[in-house]
Amino acid sequence: MVHKVSLIAAPTGLSPGGYVKKAFADRNAPQTPVAELEVVKGLTGWRIRLEWDCSDPVTSLADDVDRFVDAAAILAPGAPDAPWMSMGAPGKPVEGALWRADREALFGVRAEGLGTVERSDAPAGWSAMADRQAGKWRVSFHAPSWSALDAQQQLAVAVWQGAKGDRGGLKSVSSGWIAVGS
Repeated sequence: MVHKVSLIAAPTGLSPGGYVKKAFADRNAPQTPVAELEVVKGLTGWRIRLEWDCSDPVTSLADDVDRFVDAAAILAPGAPDAPWMSMGAPGKPVEGALWRADREALFGVRAEGLGTVERSDAPAGWSAMADRQAGKWRVSFHAPSWSALDAQQQLAVAVWQGAKGDRGGLKSVSSGWIAVGS
């Protein structure tokens, strides 16, 4: 199933701590306003393709602390009523994968509320392939098994464009869970 997903700027007021709330209070327009999401459940698991416009890709930090790398994440709720915008809640986790343009391997991610994101190695067999053509990033995730997505049939996405200053909580996100079916 293919979805055109309108993205919003992640609300800076939800960022833990005080710096982002103050320094970026006026950042309320997404750097990436739309993405295309294709989700297929097949015999070999879930295949999820995320595509978005990116005219100025950043694939390396090159020892420059003022640069930020392009990235994308896919998340599923670990409970039927897990909130997306707050990255879950205690006892209501979100889980998924983070792709970064400067890494070959995916990160696994899990959270139970704001400020609780844990990165780890992605689950065994999970992978992503990325390419950039005609000014667009296309990242294809593969998850041989994903019990949270099987159970809830919902995804949320996040996109970071490093050249536009996206990093950490400064990102473009889906405004809620996207029903993906099987």
